[in-house]
Amino acid sequence: MKVILAKNAGFCMGVRRAVETTLDIIHREDRGVATYGPLIHNPQVLDLLAERGVRIIKEIPEQESGTVVIRAHGVPPEQKEKLKATGARVEDATCPHVVKVQVIIKKYRKQGHATVIVGDRNHAEVEGLMGYSGPLGQVVSNEADVAAMELSGPYIIVSQTTQDHKAFDSLSRMILARFPGGAVFNTICDSTHKRQDEVRELCGRVPAVVVVGGKNSANTQRLGEIIEGMGCRAFMVETEEELDSAALGQYDCVGVTAGASTPNWMISRVVRTLEAIPGRGEGVSHIIFYKFCWFFLATNLCVSVAGGFLAYTCGLLQGLAPQPAHFLISFGYLFAMHNINRFTDQKTQKFNDPVRALFYRRYRWPLLVASALALVLALALARELGSRPFLLLAGMGLLGILYSVRFVPQFMLPVIKVRGLKEIPGSKTFLVAAAWSFVTTLVPAWGSGAASNQMTMGVLVFVFFLAFVRNALFDVFEVQGDRIVGKETLPVWIGEKKTIMLLQLIMGLLLVLLVLFPVLGLMTAVGFWLVPGVCYLVVLLYCYEKKYVSQGPRLEFWLEGVFFLMAALAWLASFAGRV
Repeated sequence: MKVILAKNAGFCMGVRRAVETTLDIIHREDRGVATYGPLIHNPQVLDLLAERGVRIIKEIPEQESGTVVIRAHGVPPEQKEKLKATGARVEDATCPHVVKVQVIIKKYRKQGHATVIVGDRNHAEVEGLMGYSGPLGQVVSNEADVAAMELSGPYIIVSQTTQDHKAFDSLSRMILARFPGGAVFNTICDSTHKRQDEVRELCGRVPAVVVVGGKNSANTQRLGEIIEGMGCRAFMVETEEELDSAALGQYDCVGVTAGASTPNWMISRVVRTLEAIPGRGEGVSHIIFYKFCWFFLATNLCVSVAGGFLAYTCGLLQGLAPQPAHFLISFGYLFAMHNINRFTDQKTQKFNDPVRALFYRRYRWPLLVASALALVLALALARELGSRPFLLLAGMGLLGILYSVRFVPQFMLPVIKVRGLKEIPGSKTFLVAAAWSFVTTLVPAWGSGAASNQMTMGVLVFVFFLAFVRNALFDVFEVQGDRIVGKETLPVWIGEKKTIMLLQLIMGLLLVLLVLFPVLGLMTAVGFWLVPGVCYLVVLLYCYEKKYVSQGPRLEFWLEGVFFLMAALAWLASFAGRV
């Protein structure tokens, strides 16, 4: 089935800030962490936070230790002061857009103005805003509330930040008609505006829209109301398990949007499940092709073949004659290592790609046996090339297996702070890039009897940075799932924005290397031909940043496709050289 994902689906700025604030506190403090009320309106995220020791306080106790986080919706000022009086460290994670509304209300209250809040009466944000409004505050949710309200004196109108802007405009005009002279502040946040406008536009393109989000999330439910009002069918789900495959199978294309408290990994799970549902008019051949492509990705055959083609490209960059053994060694090693690490990373995989996680559990032993055989084949072929390629590959294989093993003794933890290589921040991206560069560059060079000359070193540097970009991009795609389970990838460690900036710099460096290294004799003239391959990566990252593409099988194919593209360019270069 074709799926169109809304660009503005997922965490808004305020929710992302609240979740990341809480995760940062968990990471740096040993003391207890609690939130005053549910941090956000998403039960799955709250369950994950509970697994990491985060408690929810419903009533303010007399005494409290550790840190208490004020949720994104904010709280009345008197409750914040009571929390501080308990002795706990209070971390205010109120959304900045909500803080802006609080400041407006506080300012005008001092001037004697009453406050009219257009919003949902029992919503946590509105309850917090009423605390700033005082006795002159009142809430308006519908036309009946406007008809029943009473005002005498100056007043202001503000909105719950996640209110429907059309409803706010309508109710504001009605209030002003009854009580002229009020000052109107449209305090609906930009994210809500964009999300609602986009879902209206999406309804013009598809007959049905799936809305992902918590059942208690007001902004999520409001999206469903807008969709129904536009004449489209709305499917409201919290997880992919709630999707009605039979009903959705009636459509050839559906849209997907999500509430402001829905993480990207949950949206991705729904999208991947939808794409696997046969749509109306899809033939058997289309379904078989989709399942084949998914199997090609899920078993890591795609990345392994890509690694084999990278070895072919590296051989031509070093002026080596291509050999099938070089391709098979890279293929076997990468197939084994990627599958083994998938099995040792089931917790994260459960959130980032539950369909693939289920596949690994179901076919655990066939995949493990195939991975072991692939590694044995790679080692046997490397042994045929010589002792140095064999020892290098064996060492990398051992390191890959030990990556997820906690081998640091307990008594050394206060000094070293980590129990294994996996827990070193950013280690995955660096070590995987090193393994890729060694197996695709050094093994062919040493196996061909070449010394570690300048050309080999030049190609090694280029491939390291290329593989670094590839692996870091995958980490960026899965940053929310990794962060919430405590996985220390590069984007989790330094942040998604800084990681993307770093990758942009590295891709610029790669372009320089491809132009400069052939001139300096650090790679063959084939390097000139690979410039479009790096440009392809630049365009792919740009499209991801602009949300033209989203996380999923297609994005994985496009990312791995850079190695197939570079192999094709390298072949053209060698063919042109022979001609």
